Amino acid sequence: GLSSKRGESPCSAMAPPSLLAHLDASKDSSALSLAYASVGDEGCNAIARYMRENVMLKTIDLRGNSIRADGLVVIAHSLRSGSSVTSLCLKWNHVGSHERGVQALSDVLKGSSSMVQLDLRNNKIGPECGRHLGEMLRENSTLTHMDLSWNDLGPEGGKALLAGIQANHTLIDCQLSGNRIAEDTLHAIAFVLRRNRQAAPLSASTFKEGREAGMGSPGSPGGPRGFGVSRDIDLGFAKGPTTGASFGTTGGTQRPKPVVQDEGLTLKLLQREQNYTNAEDARFFGEVAEYIDLLQLDVARNKKYRTDAEERERVVTKGFMEREMRYAQEIRELENLLAKAKGEKDELLHDTQYLQNEIERVREEKAKTVADRMKLEEIARASADRLRCDIRDGLTVKADLETQIYKVKRRQQEQEEENARLRTYLSKCKDDLDRALR
Repeated sequence: GLSSKRGESPCSAMAPPSLLAHLDASKDSSALSLAYASVGDEGCNAIARYMRENVMLKTIDLRGNSIRADGLVVIAHSLRSGSSVTSLCLKWNHVGSHERGVQALSDVLKGSSSMVQLDLRNNKIGPECGRHLGEMLRENSTLTHMDLSWNDLGPEGGKALLAGIQANHTLIDCQLSGNRIAEDTLHAIAFVLRRNRQAAPLSASTFKEGREAGMGSPGSPGGPRGFGVSRDIDLGFAKGPTTGASFGTTGGTQRPKPVVQDEGLTLKLLQREQNYTNAEDARFFGEVAEYIDLLQLDVARNKKYRTDAEERERVVTKGFMEREMRYAQEIRELENLLAKAKGEKDELLHDTQYLQNEIERVREEKAKTVADRMKLEEIARASADRLRCDIRDGLTVKADLETQIYKVKRRQQEQEEENARLRTYLSKCKDDLDRALR
């Protein structure tokens, strides 16, 4: 994994080289995945710069990177200017270490025109952040999925979040497990989410797929459940006897599930759920509304699948025809290339024969040159030996001459000493002679 530097102030240290290398290798990619890479706050500057420079970026996964509030502020600012990011995953971090991190992200998402999915689970987000998230949801019109599981919003944070969700008409999935939110608040949030999914069934198809993968929580409604009771519901859509709606089996009797034909039925159920008289009725109407909601999601999804299948069939048929034409063209091109390759092969054979002859000639010249060089080396060795002998003789003569010169110089020195002694003696004799004559 990528390692972060420790002991430095947040967002002030340089990003590790491995992070910079990964970002450089992911240039122009539509998805950035740095899960459990130990990015920390000090790596958020590099990530923010990458987000601003990469206009193709759609999905960001920064889970498990020890990112705190200061790092989230930096990332939030990079989403402010013309960002096209649709999914941001920050789970298993610590962005709730201070209120300013969630506040900065909420301020940016208020005017976001691209963000669809936001994952902030297990980030130690406290009750003070519920107000910012609620204000963001009040103004945001693109976010459809938000996960706030295993934080610490508490009852007050849940109420603030509910106030924002009630004014939002695009959010269809909000996970709130492990936040200690009051049951009545969770029920009210689930009611609003069902209302939003009813208004936008095509967008809610992803919610159903997520629920099937096990993403449910007490804070948002899940998939259809097998009900252990059978009740008669009279919503005023038929005259005469009331219509029975049975889910599951009771008393060993199997009833067919009714097909919903009236689009106002769900609205009636929502009204009944909102105006419940006791908790059991509220739970039952909520389950019925949820089941009908999921049936409509199945219809919308199947229609979409059929349209996609027809489009795929058309594209595949067109692709087969284009592929056949392309293969024929490629075969013709390959035949031309084969003929050209045969001609080039003949030319290469001719050139190879010529080069082989040249190589033989060069080899002969090389052998002759080697023989001449060996003769010259032999002559040079003989000459060198002769010169060494001459030099040796010359050195011997030189040594003899130097010895003779030394002897001559020694003899001259002795003669000069004798002459000096004689001159002294003569001078003394002269002095004696002069005294005798006087």
